[in-house]
Amino acid sequence: MKKTGNKVAALVLSAAMCVTLLAGCGGSTASTTSTSTPASTSSVETSTPKVDTEASVSNEPLAETATYSEAPMLAELVAAGKLPTVEDRIPDPENVFVERTDATGAALEIGVYGGVLNLGPAGGSWGLSRPTLESIIRYNTDGSYYPNVIKSFEHNDDYTVWTFNLRKGMKWSDGEDFNADDITFWYYMCHLNNFDSKKSWAALVDYKEETGEVDDEGNPKYKTYYATLKKVDDYTVTWTFVNPKYPADFIMNGDFKFCWAPEHYLHDLIPESEQFPYVENEYWPATGLSEEQVLANAMAKKIDSATAKDLGKAVIYNFWNTAGIPSLNNFVLSTVEGNSKKDDPLCIQVRNPYFWKVDAAGNQLPYLDELHWNATSAEGQELLMFRDGTIDVTDIAMKDIASVLQDMGDKAQLRSYASSNWGSVQITFNYTNEDPNYANLFLNPDFRQAMSICVDRSQVSELLSDGFLEPGQCAPSLGNFGYDAEWETKWTEYDVDKAKQLLESCGLVMGSDGFYDFADGSDFTLDFLEYDETQDESYPVFEQYFNKAGIKCSIQSLEVGAFDNEVRNTRTWKAIIGPHTSIGGLSLYDRVAPFVPIQGDAAEWYSLFGKWYQTNGAQGVEPPAEMKELINLYEQWAATPDENKKEELNLKIYDVHKQNLWSLAYLKAAGQYVVINSSVKNYANNLVDADLYQYKNMAHYEVLFKVQ
Repeated sequence: MKKTGNKVAALVLSAAMCVTLLAGCGGSTASTTSTSTPASTSSVETSTPKVDTEASVSNEPLAETATYSEAPMLAELVAAGKLPTVEDRIPDPENVFVERTDATGAALEIGVYGGVLNLGPAGGSWGLSRPTLESIIRYNTDGSYYPNVIKSFEHNDDYTVWTFNLRKGMKWSDGEDFNADDITFWYYMCHLNNFDSKKSWAALVDYKEETGEVDDEGNPKYKTYYATLKKVDDYTVTWTFVNPKYPADFIMNGDFKFCWAPEHYLHDLIPESEQFPYVENEYWPATGLSEEQVLANAMAKKIDSATAKDLGKAVIYNFWNTAGIPSLNNFVLSTVEGNSKKDDPLCIQVRNPYFWKVDAAGNQLPYLDELHWNATSAEGQELLMFRDGTIDVTDIAMKDIASVLQDMGDKAQLRSYASSNWGSVQITFNYTNEDPNYANLFLNPDFRQAMSICVDRSQVSELLSDGFLEPGQCAPSLGNFGYDAEWETKWTEYDVDKAKQLLESCGLVMGSDGFYDFADGSDFTLDFLEYDETQDESYPVFEQYFNKAGIKCSIQSLEVGAFDNEVRNTRTWKAIIGPHTSIGGLSLYDRVAPFVPIQGDAAEWYSLFGKWYQTNGAQGVEPPAEMKELINLYEQWAATPDENKKEELNLKIYDVHKQNLWSLAYLKAAGQYVVINSSVKNYANNLVDADLYQYKNMAHYEVLFKVQ
């Protein structure tokens, strides 16, 4: 079998320079970089180097003679006979995962055991997973990746067979063995029947075949074929596809984060019903349990779900939010009443005593005893709690950085996550609007140029970011894959007179009220949408510029659910400020949908053009030639295993965006910033804020520790 290498969009960060600038404002003397962060993080690298997945320092095994150490609280349980020895709880030195470096490649400090890390509210359904989820692979900031839960992976020469090798001796958080049965159980009993609600994962789809029939809405029906999963032995499984499944679509896929479930705990929670039909397989018989029976069984385990559908998502897909579910994660949810739900005033995650990672000295991780999630009741309270020492780590808005660091001195440090966004304060238009006047206007690049240059970005920078964010365009940022200085400054010059000339070249006519109308005399009003009032501060700044250029506009705020489900995938809306799914990102490796019009509800900038592709032309609106070019390039990208060719095609897709600028941005992308209590160690600096990299998971919370 061929060992796997990869070539992904490297995002080696230039954020360190920005951090220094921000910390300097206000005269703070606080340290702003981690002592373990290499000096080279301020360099910029836009190539995509090949990386051997076994070359990571983190994968170097311990010496055969290595001995393990454990947290004192666990040693006490061992002495009391309540817990097996550490040697019996984790894999042997050949199979244990050794944490030697952080995600930037810097060597980790050997930590000390004990203590609690206090955090703010857990947030949405993925909140508790951000510091804790252990996935199939992990990424470094340079785009390289390496096996994580699995020990190694391989593929055959034509990419039709992938092999996962597991870690012998690895256990669930309740001490039961983790092996190949937990993968076959997840796939055949939890996933292919859609009990986990995520059968849509493209990584496991082999191919789709049209049936020649249509559904009630006229969409063509497809029969979908999935990978065949085989158990080779207790610690080896294979995934077999009829068609080649290249790394970008399988092992690197951002959605395919885990493929296991604890059979020993979930076996009596799997229904067999019309909604969740049994999938024939050679490993697991049908359960014969009704949906009512599994709900009753769940209640006996103190899991309260209204429906079987809710139950499946809770115990399999968002398992970290359900107390009692065995896990492979570094911390697991407490089962103590009052601390066992993410929305409790104090939600607690406790150390996994069977966690399968150690540091370079053989100390079982994690170092911390618990993670505490503290609820807040008012806006701004979380930052106040950081200032008074109640919480140790919190996100911070750019405008607050200078004052917090100045006021707290050496008690606080700043950490940055580089953004993969294509600029800040994006606006986009409905190119599929039902009114041809609007649709044709929006599709005219002269209109988009006018909308771009009628705004004074320098003044916007001062008004919205105190000058921290520089003027920019909807384009990859410095340090990101595909960065292009010319693209970043395209249509950014402030010129109201030229903007008016462009608007008139589009056929708009100035009315007696000082605002433009359509040539047929009908009113032209640019009605913007936003969700959850996220742009209430930004919109008035832009409105004054649009009005000055003769563009009458308004804004309406919707609750995010209504925005997503009732509006954005329709032909009624005209423009959006701060779209829910903005154009751009790390690269096609992270998510294809924001870049290419292939998915009906994925991104506002192409709206129903994506529905047209998704339904093979049966629904939606046929896209113009420029957007069809994106689709053609994407299909070539998906069909090649050649990483050099993939990079070339990815850049061609970027170039089509550069030429068209379907979305506009007015400022360069803002990074994500975190302030930490200076007692917290091993929290890396200059990480990456992207789904592929699992956002805050890059901080590797199992290696964090606190000192007095």
